[in-house]
Amino acid sequence: MEEEGKDKHFFPFLSELDWKVAQWAVKDGPGHKAFDWLLEIPGVVEKLGLSFHNIRALHQKLDNMPEKAGDWRAKHLSFPDSPSNVFTIWYRDPVEAVRSFWKDPNLSPQMKFGPTKVFSGPDQKNRIFNNMWTAKWWHVLQSKLPRGATLAPVIIATDKTQLTQFSSSKSAYPVYLSISNISKATQRKPSQHACILIAYLSVEKMDCTRLTELEHRSRVQHVFHESMRIVLEPLIKAGNEGVEMTSSDGAIRRVFPILTCYVADYPEQCLVTCSKYGTCPRCQAPAKDLQNPDGYPLRSQHWTEQILEEARAQMGDSQKAFHTYCMSKDVAGTVYKPFWQGFPLCDINCAITPDVLHQLYQGIFKHVVTWCQRILTPAELDRCICCLPFGYGLRKFKDGISSLSQISGPERKNMAKILLGCLIGKMPSYGIEAVTALLDFIYIAQYPTHDTITLGYLQDALDRFHNNCHYFVDALVRKDFNIPKFHSLLHYVESIKLFGTTNNYNTELFECLHIDFAKEGWRASNQRDEFPQMICWLSRQEKISWFQSQVTSTPALTPSPSSLKGKPSISIAKYPNHANWLIASVEEKHKASNFVYYLKLYLNSFAQTQASNRRLDLQLSLPFTKVNVYHMF
Repeated sequence: MEEEGKDKHFFPFLSELDWKVAQWAVKDGPGHKAFDWLLEIPGVVEKLGLSFHNIRALHQKLDNMPEKAGDWRAKHLSFPDSPSNVFTIWYRDPVEAVRSFWKDPNLSPQMKFGPTKVFSGPDQKNRIFNNMWTAKWWHVLQSKLPRGATLAPVIIATDKTQLTQFSSSKSAYPVYLSISNISKATQRKPSQHACILIAYLSVEKMDCTRLTELEHRSRVQHVFHESMRIVLEPLIKAGNEGVEMTSSDGAIRRVFPILTCYVADYPEQCLVTCSKYGTCPRCQAPAKDLQNPDGYPLRSQHWTEQILEEARAQMGDSQKAFHTYCMSKDVAGTVYKPFWQGFPLCDINCAITPDVLHQLYQGIFKHVVTWCQRILTPAELDRCICCLPFGYGLRKFKDGISSLSQISGPERKNMAKILLGCLIGKMPSYGIEAVTALLDFIYIAQYPTHDTITLGYLQDALDRFHNNCHYFVDALVRKDFNIPKFHSLLHYVESIKLFGTTNNYNTELFECLHIDFAKEGWRASNQRDEFPQMICWLSRQEKISWFQSQVTSTPALTPSPSSLKGKPSISIAKYPNHANWLIASVEEKHKASNFVYYLKLYLNSFAQTQASNRRLDLQLSLPFTKVNVYHMF
C-alpha cells in the first residue's frame, strides 16, 4: 500500500511541493547559508513536508540519483622525463551522452532517424539544404551502414575559455557533444539541453625549462591528441558494431554514432587535423598560394596518415627530422599518432566545418574594417559613422569604432550593417564592389535554408570579390590575399551541401554554452581545485533538469487528449510570409493538388464530432477561401 502523503511520480521526493522547493534551491535559490537559515525556522520543514532539513541533505539526495549521461572519471597524463608535471582530464563516456539524448522525453519524439531529400519543385532539380538530414553526407554514411541501422551523426566542439576576468589566468577547456538527429532549432536553445559537456581537457601549464621550442609545441599537441583519444575512444567500438538504444517511446534501434563534424576556430582546426599553421585544413593549398580561387585537391585523413607514416619510416626516431619532413608536406610534424586514427567512417579534414563567428565576422569583416580605416584614416571613418542617421535595427556608434577594444561578435554584426553606407563616395566603384561582395557573402552564408539557387548566389558573391579584390592591392593596404580565413570561403558551398546550413555547426552556439558549463560552475566553486567542484555543480544541475523533463512527460501528469482539443502546440512566426493567398493559388504554386482534402482532415481532427473521410471529401467545404502562407524551411 502506498505510504500516505507520498507521490510516486516525484520519487525520491515526497511530493510536488518537496520537488519544487528542491528545484528552486538548486537552480535559482539563495546562497547555501540563507537556505539553511530558512529551513531552521521552526515549522518550515514540517509544514512544507520537505524530505531534507538543510542544503547538505538536499545535495546528498541529488548525489544519490543516477547521472544523466554516465559517471565522470579523471585521467592523469605525464611524460616519463617529468613525472611531476601532471595533466588531468575529466571526462565521461560519449556513447552514454548520445544515449541520454535518445531517452530524453523532450528530445526523442522530435528526432530524425534517416536522411531526407527535399526539393522545391516537381522537376526535383532545385534541392533544399537545411538540417543535416537534408544534406548529402548523411546519405553517404547511411549507405555504408548495415540494413536497418540508425545513424547518429556526432558533432564535437572544443574551445578554450577564460574563467576569470580581471585577475589571475584561470581557464577551462570544455569538450561539447551533440547529434544531428536533433534539429538545429532545438540545438540552439540551451533550455532544451540538446548539447552536453563530455570533458574538461587539461589546462595545466607545461614545464618547459629544459625543453626546446619544438619539443614544447610537440608536447602540447601530444597532450591534446592523447586526451581527445581517451575521451572519444568509446565511439570507435560503437561506430563499428553499433549500440542498442531505447527511445522514450520504447522503440529500440541499433545506433551507430559516427564522428561527423568538428567545430573549432582556425588554430584548433590546424591542431585537430595536424595541418601546418597558415595552410588550409580542408585542402592541400600551400600557405603562399591561398589566394588562388581555382583551389587545390582536398586533404583527406588517409593522405595525412600516409605522410606521417612516410616520415616515421624515412626519418626514424629523430623528432627534428620527422618534424622537418612533415612540415615540407604542409603537415604538422609534432604528433605521431593523431586521436582520430581508427575512427570508422570518419574523415577529419572533411569534418572541419565553416565558422561564421571567427571566420566571417572576427576574421573577414575585421580585415575589411582595418583596410577601410587605412584607406580613409580611422578619424575619417569615425566621422562618417557618426554622421549616419538613426535607423531601425541599427546601432548608433556615437564615438565611432576606432576607440573600441576587444570587439565582440554582436558588435561586429552591428558594424557590418552600416559600413557600406560610410564608404559611398570614399572609394572607387570596384572597391565598393569588393566590399559589397564580401558583405553579400557573409549574409547569404547565414541563410537558415539554402537551395541550389541560393548557393549560386553565394558562389557569385565570392566570384565578384575575386574579380575586384585587387583594389586593396592598388590601394597599398595588401600585397596579397594569402590569408587562411579568406581562403576558407572557397569551401562554404561544398560544406553546406554536405552538412546543411551553417547554423547547424556555428561556434556561436558553443560559445554560449561556456556560461552554463564553465563560468557558472567556476563561480559556484571556491576557486581552488575547481574542476571536481564544477563537475559536481554541473551534475546536480543536470539531474534537476533531467528530473523535470521526466516529471513533465509522465502520462499521469499530462492533460488528457480531450483537454487539448482546439489547442495545437504549434509555434509559427508572428507575421506570415504571404498573407491572404487564395487556396487555389497555393495548390497551383506549390503543386499541392490535394491540399484542400488534407487541410479538411487536419481541421476535422480537432472537431468534437468528427466527420467521415468520405463526407469530408464529397459534402463538406471549407468556410474560407484564403490562407496565410508561412515558409517553414
